Amino acid sequence: MSSTDEQYSSIVYSSSSSSFDWSELVPVLVIYGFSFVLGLTGNCLIIFTTFRYRRMHSVTNVFLSSLASSDLLLIIFCIPVKVAKLFSFTWTMGWILCKSVHYMQNLSTICSVLTLTAISIERYYAIVHPVKSKYICTLRQAKSIILVIWIMSVILSVPTAIVWVQMPVGVDNELFWCSKDENNMILWKIHEIYLLTLVLIIPFSIMAYSYTFICYEVWKVMEHRVVMTNNSAFKNPVTYDQNAVCLAKNGQQSKESKKSRSQIKNYRDDANTVKQVIYMLVIVVVLFAICWTPALVDNILTAYGVLTQERSGFLKYMLTTFHLLSYSNSCINPIIYGFMSKTFRESFKLALCCSSDSKEYIRRTGSNYSMRFISRNSSQTRTTPETRRQERTLLCVTQSV
Repeated sequence: MSSTDEQYSSIVYSSSSSSFDWSELVPVLVIYGFSFVLGLTGNCLIIFTTFRYRRMHSVTNVFLSSLASSDLLLIIFCIPVKVAKLFSFTWTMGWILCKSVHYMQNLSTICSVLTLTAISIERYYAIVHPVKSKYICTLRQAKSIILVIWIMSVILSVPTAIVWVQMPVGVDNELFWCSKDENNMILWKIHEIYLLTLVLIIPFSIMAYSYTFICYEVWKVMEHRVVMTNNSAFKNPVTYDQNAVCLAKNGQQSKESKKSRSQIKNYRDDANTVKQVIYMLVIVVVLFAICWTPALVDNILTAYGVLTQERSGFLKYMLTTFHLLSYSNSCINPIIYGFMSKTFRESFKLALCCSSDSKEYIRRTGSNYSMRFISRNSSQTRTTPETRRQERTLLCVTQSV
């Protein structure tokens, strides 16, 4: 979603000289190359592991596969064209590619944003309303939602193909630029407001709302677990301490004391896991805003004449940074959604190492935590409805990382 190709090419090309400024060109090429390799590898791994291993067939992972697919579309189709454009001051690829490359760019962006929003809503129901999520957040409905997201993205990206045009330039109009239609400024301004609202304001508001309630629910559950831990550890403090001294002298441990320490350790493990979930949710929202807000706001300011289209000095490098940030989001997603998840990490290792017993390993480790969690809580015969709801919530949280 750049302002004009003239702006962008001026970063690395001078109209008064036929040589390139390699001091400015090389860093841009390195970042584009890094984003291409990392994004291609990471997103392909997410798609492969999700469909390869049955343990990965969950609602959230299906959404992540759709997100990875939209990022791949941007990486494969748009980055090579952007790199080729860096070596030419004019547009030489025809009007079809001029419109299609920017259409595909916004299609990928809109699809990614809608998918991220769907993930936040799915996690909201899974954690805040775990009972309803069993009927609402099913694998079949997730696939249907993904189909709707892609259809909506195709339709919502159409205005981009209308705004971007191939403009003839020069004395004899023998050269062309691929830029937004400057002869129709009203359409250009409406288009920028449209993208800012669709890509940032509405989705970011929904994600912030969803993750705020998720964090609040997790906080309540952890408060409940702290109370349970304290009650278990200090149920009979005097007797417990006396027994501990005696057992220490005799070098023996009772089954009850072992069970108590094991339960406290499990609760602490749960706390660490939940903290990781909260960190990941915060990173998702923050990085999404960091990557997309600067470019979208810059486009708005340029369309309304606050910033000039001709950039030099600091403004020129600022525009370059905004563009690279927006493209780097496609390679950041595999990191924050994949490498911060233990399940994905193990699946990535299996996919890269081509382990012969991968199916057995996934079956053994895939549900390890959930089975341990269920087994140690199934012994509690007296539970209130609120306690059972909180246990289901914590189970949903731990299974999402």
